Amino acid sequence: MTLVCEQDEELAFRELYRRHVRLLVHTAIRKTGVKAIAEDLVQETFVKFWLGRHKFDIQKNIQAYLNGTLRHCIINYYHQEQRKQVLTLEDDDFLPDNVTAENLDFNTLNEFYEQSLLKLPEKCREVFTLSRKGYSLKEIAGQMDISEKTVEAHISKALKILRVEMKDYIVLAVLILPVI
Repeated sequence: MTLVCEQDEELAFRELYRRHVRLLVHTAIRKTGVKAIAEDLVQETFVKFWLGRHKFDIQKNIQAYLNGTLRHCIINYYHQEQRKQVLTLEDDDFLPDNVTAENLDFNTLNEFYEQSLLKLPEKCREVFTLSRKGYSLKEIAGQMDISEKTVEAHISKALKILRVEMKDYIVLAVLILPVI
């Protein structure tokens, strides 16, 4: 499509926009789930295209270029959204539905943590508890007569189980609980 490189760039750009905007918006809606956000990302895509029109040889496959640019815009959008989600103890968005910042205290969280620990297999729980008390892998392995790799495996398994068990409390656990 050599229209963009001809004399009347604006007219060519309008034609390019008309031809591609619907497909790009549809793609962005599928990725974001929100029409307004999708439309903003597509506009950003076309702005980037316009600003970079002299830098690249994009005549060969404009659709691929636009799709790639849109993809990067979507990725950047999600990265920005992640940065915006700064967690504070007063932010009820990350608390479980049945818990508020006012009634969640150290004792409640610690009790839930202890209950979650009891769900670990016995040897796994013992290894994990020793690691939280500050014992090194070598010390735990020697004390329990197992290899350091087995100690690592038990700790890894314990963390996976605890993540699942405490998924609604994990952020609070990191913020509130000391190393136990």
